[in-house]
Formats: sequence, structure tokens, C-alpha cells
Amino acid sequence: MTKPIVAVTMGDPAGVGPEVALKALASPQVRRACVPLLLGDWDILERNRRRISDSVEFIPWKVGQSIRLHEKAVPLCSLSHLSIQESQPGRPSKASGQAACRYITKATELVMGRIADAMATAPISKKALHLAGYPYPGHTELLAELTHARECRMMLLGAKLKVVLVTGHVSLAQVVSELSRNRVLVTVELTHQALRQNFGIDRPRIAVAALNPHAGEEGIFGLEEKKIIRPAVALATRQGIRATGPCPADSLFYQAVRGDYDAVVCMYHDQGLIPLKLLHFFGGVALTLGLPIIRTSVDHGTAYEIAGTNQADASSMIEAILLAAKLARQARGNGG
Repeated sequence: MTKPIVAVTMGDPAGVGPEVALKALASPQVRRACVPLLLGDWDILERNRRRISDSVEFIPWKVGQSIRLHEKAVPLCSLSHLSIQESQPGRPSKASGQAACRYITKATELVMGRIADAMATAPISKKALHLAGYPYPGHTELLAELTHARECRMMLLGAKLKVVLVTGHVSLAQVVSELSRNRVLVTVELTHQALRQNFGIDRPRIAVAALNPHAGEEGIFGLEEKKIIRPAVALATRQGIRATGPCPADSLFYQAVRGDYDAVVCMYHDQGLIPLKLLHFFGGVALTLGLPIIRTSVDHGTAYEIAGTNQADASSMIEAILLAAKLARQARGNGG
């Protein structure tokens, strides 16, 4: 079987994306696992390459050309020509937001068109996207629109823990208004499907976290458990899904890491990301559920404070590419 082709976006030109992408593509693990295709800006990547002692070289690639693994070079589809002023490390801009969106859009087109088998994305800036006129809170919403996916959720994972978010990049004040029985149910369903199809778990055990302290304490601390979460879990169990909840979040993650559950469905962003990053600050990966394509990503942001300094850790980018390649191989084996 030929190696899968993974389209790798370099992320926000002003962030650490170019650096972590180049460092990851220099990894022998990555080169053994897939044929990478890098999407970004040639000049920016070249400036970053000069700062990195153990990096890769690249060769130009355009749609219509063959994609193959080179011994020392990575095919690069250059989609922008930002000036030094437009791509200063640590300074998001309208131009950098437009460019980042262009890389994501092209990578999605390549996977949808079966030119690439999967995509792995470096971090982007929500501020830069908004400066460029794109009102998306992150990759997930943009990818859902590009692929016409009805429901998408983000799974964050490491060796010890998998979490899936019911709500994503919204303020804590908005979380309650975003919750509904159907939203929780769909999240549980997508989690169940991913654990079976992507991770080979025949009968996944899914814990559903409560929103309020002590799972609401029978309504004393809130009614969301009674009115929203518990009914959604009941609907899931009627479908044969092994879902448990609402579970008090203060003890749930210990139980999940101990091995009692295969994944935890979390009501809001930080409820899932705090325990995940406590365990997997380096090397955690994001996987988008519900898309018709395979998309993975780093689990960190643009880290503007260290952009351009050659200090960024590339372990999350490496793991994201490796997972994308693994899932692509599985999809081929299943006739996908």
C-alpha cells in the first residue's frame, strides 16, 4: 500500500505554525508514515527554515503535478506572497488572516478532491481571521462550511485521555444558551462513532460531564442536568450507546484516566481542555468529528510571544500528522 498523502497547512504566518510545520516534516516518523504536502508561503517558510538547524527543504508543487516523497525535500504549494511587514512574527494582520484561510481552503479542496488523503493543520489566529473579514471562531466552523457538514465537534486526545466538546469557542456566559438535548445527543453520537471507526473500540464507554457543581445537586445548583443532559444521555442509551451521565466533573476525569471510560463528553471548552492539557500539554492532538474528510490539528494556539524565535515545540504537530496518516490508512483499508 502506498503511503497516504497528508496536506499540512502552515497556519497563521505570524505565529509558530511555519516553525512547527517545518520541524514536524523533518521528523523521520512523519516521513515514514506519509507523503506530506505543505501549503503556505514560500518566503515565510524559507525564513523560518534558515533559523531551524534540523529542517527540511522544499520544492514547488502545483495542482496537476504528481505528489511523491522526496529524500530531502517536501512538496510546497505556495499560496501567498506576504511581505515582511505583513508577516511579522507575533503581529496578526488582515493579510495573515486571508492567507491562513487560503491554505485551509486549498487543503480542504485537495482532500475533498482525493488528491490528498487527509489534512493536518497548524494553529491559526481568530483575531487575524476576523481582521480579514472571516467571522469564524476557529477551524471547525470554517471546515464545516467548506465541506457542507451539518454537525461537527472537536475531539482532543492524548495517550491517557480523550475529550469531546459540546460547545467550543464561546464565552462561558453563552454556554448555557448553546446547550440543548439535541446538541448533547449529537456530540455523544459522534463520539461513539469516532471511537468505533477511528480507534477500533467495539463498545465504547462514554462519560458525559455535568455542567454544574455536584451535577446540579438535584436542581439546587442548576437545572441543566435534569432538563438537558440527563434526557440526552437517556436518548443515547436507547440507541445502544454505552453513555453514562451527567457525571460530576470534579471526579470524572480521574475515573476516565484510570480507564473507566474511553472518552468524556464535556459541556464547554475549558472543562475538557484543562485536564487534557494537564496531561498532554505537549503532544496533544485535535480531531474534527463529523466531517466527510480526515482533519487533525495541533492542540495549541499561535504562541505569538515566541513566534520567530525557534523555541516552539513541534510534538503536537508531529502527532497530528501521524494521526492523520493513520486514519487515512484505515480509511483505505475500509474502502474509503
